[in-house]
Amino acid sequence: MNLDNESRLAMITYRQEKSVMALDDASFLFEGGRYNLAANRLYYALYYAASALLLSKGISTKRHSGLITQVHLHFVKTGLLSSDEGGLFKVMFDLRHEGDYEDFIDVDRSDIEEYTPQNCCYAKSSVSFWGLIRESQIRMIWTMPLDLS
Repeated sequence: MNLDNESRLAMITYRQEKSVMALDDASFLFEGGRYNLAANRLYYALYYAASALLLSKGISTKRHSGLITQVHLHFVKTGLLSSDEGGLFKVMFDLRHEGDYEDFIDVDRSDIEEYTPQNCCYAKSSVSFWGLIRESQIRMIWTMPLDLS
């Protein structure tokens, strides 16, 4: 994806907003007992946040597996994200995949409950890296140098 700086910033903001909406949807669905859908929306909250984060470095991917790989390469291995934060992505991907595609397998409350507070923490806490997505329009990428090359 070859975007000028203004377009890239607009795309980052858009993906950031989608992340927040997906997290809100997940909370609503979880409280309503719709755990397959809640797992889906929790995963996509992370997915949109990570895609915005990667785009801030000028990186885009075509596949979910590529996005997870790039997050680990550029943010977990460099220490900007903890291994727990990086690992959460894979766990949520697997839960989403089971709930969306596996016959006769449903995500239940106990499957997702332990991750819901963790996801909400990442998206809302001002201390955590993911928290910067929820806390401000663009402060996350924002405090990191934008790769404009």
